[in-house]
Amino acid sequence: MHFTSFDRRRLLLAGAGALAGCASAAAQPVSATGDPAADAEFREFADRLAQRTPSARPFLLRRFDATRLTPQGRVLYDAVGPGAEAEAALAQSAWGNFGVPYAVTSRNGAYRRAAELNPADDLRIALREVNRDTNRLEADAAAGVIAPDFAIDAVIPEVEAAAQRVAASGEERHASLVDALNRQADVLRAQRARASTDAGVWRLPGGEEFYANTLQLQLGAPVDPREAHREALEHCRALQRETDTLLRRQGLTSGSVGDRLRTLARDPRYLTGTDEDGATRALLDMGACLSRIRSLFCDVIPEAASITTTPAEVGRLPRAQEANGTAGRRTGNAYLIDLGAPRPSWTLPSVVHHELIPGHILQNYFLYRSEPLELQARYASGYGEGWAIYAEQLADDVGAFADDPLGRIGYLQWMLFRYGRIVADTGINAMRWSRERAITEMRALQGDSIAFVSIEDDVLRFCVQPGVYTAQALAARHIADLRERTRHMRGFTMARFHEAVLRYGPLSPPGLTQAVRAAFAA
Repeated sequence: MHFTSFDRRRLLLAGAGALAGCASAAAQPVSATGDPAADAEFREFADRLAQRTPSARPFLLRRFDATRLTPQGRVLYDAVGPGAEAEAALAQSAWGNFGVPYAVTSRNGAYRRAAELNPADDLRIALREVNRDTNRLEADAAAGVIAPDFAIDAVIPEVEAAAQRVAASGEERHASLVDALNRQADVLRAQRARASTDAGVWRLPGGEEFYANTLQLQLGAPVDPREAHREALEHCRALQRETDTLLRRQGLTSGSVGDRLRTLARDPRYLTGTDEDGATRALLDMGACLSRIRSLFCDVIPEAASITTTPAEVGRLPRAQEANGTAGRRTGNAYLIDLGAPRPSWTLPSVVHHELIPGHILQNYFLYRSEPLELQARYASGYGEGWAIYAEQLADDVGAFADDPLGRIGYLQWMLFRYGRIVADTGINAMRWSRERAITEMRALQGDSIAFVSIEDDVLRFCVQPGVYTAQALAARHIADLRERTRHMRGFTMARFHEAVLRYGPLSPPGLTQAVRAAFAA
């Protein structure tokens, strides 16, 4: 097993009971039996709770008597507590929205939807939302909250292009929307003159607290950003040591690990072809990888999932959608990959494990049956990608790369990409790194970007969507660590553990901890 210790102290539930529930619920013991009727009552209560203001939710949650719940019912109770606390804290901030610090960026803003001129959209609502964003830009700026200069540089052309697309319709009724979009671009240009080069939210009023609450909201559990940074960097160093060994066996001995990964990624022997024959070979290889992982997972995944028969297939993205930003997408039980540009073939097995089996497609088998609560999903934003990242490690753990050293290099590089995101996100927003340093550090860790997103664009995401990608990797790490801590429990099997992790749908770390505890309590 290629398991590397990563999270052993404050970062995520290092003690068996560290975050079994939110801080406000810690005094309420978990019942050994409980009343199933109370479980149903809590589900109805949680549905109503979703309609209340974020500020009211923690108080109302504390008033519910969790001691009446069964161990299974307690899973959902524990899953929503820390997220509710974090959102309530963020709701008190004079700026930001659900952990997003800036009203208009290349990643968010009503201008994006408005420019689509979707016939199903109400033009009056689109106009109102664009103006609301602009007003918020102005109000936030008055409070000292302006996006970094490079983030504004990235969004101004997009807002201008949105105005041009709407104007191109030639319809008089769209004139007010064009004016609103042009006004928004003007406000952004004016703010650009006042913008800082500093990348992180730490520089904003109350920014450090905002970032900590945003991490807690995205993950659904408290996180010490500096400790997360240190632990992630340590983990990346361990991954690099493994990668170094494998690269040397391939004859790549000169330069840093990042340099050698860059060299390997450009080796024409391993690049997928863009013609029909090349694409066919890549799809056949990925299909073979899918068949192999099915055979390895018979005793690892819950029998209910029928791992050998769960529909999953690899296909090619339509040529018209290649190289236009679509990258790849899941549709039904298939993952359609973009093969319009050469890709290192040794990076593709982990794509199979992440997107299909045992990743998102398998995850969806349980998701569609779990009927998750609205707040449960809201306060476990990292769970979906977290499971898929863990799935890549799980594939490695069961021997998917035992006879495929190049495929394992690809897996390790994907992990350097995933956990390098923690390093860079916390580096920018907690350690006060510059954008340039974050880019340099990510390049040193992973070489060229293994994903469709460039390293520069990825770093921009950390600046305008802080905590999102950190939460995904931390969720994956929590599942892996929880598995290791559970191994000593009576009746432990991999299949039983994974059934507990998947059966409820999206869960924050406290919910996952209780789900596993409930599964092995008998």
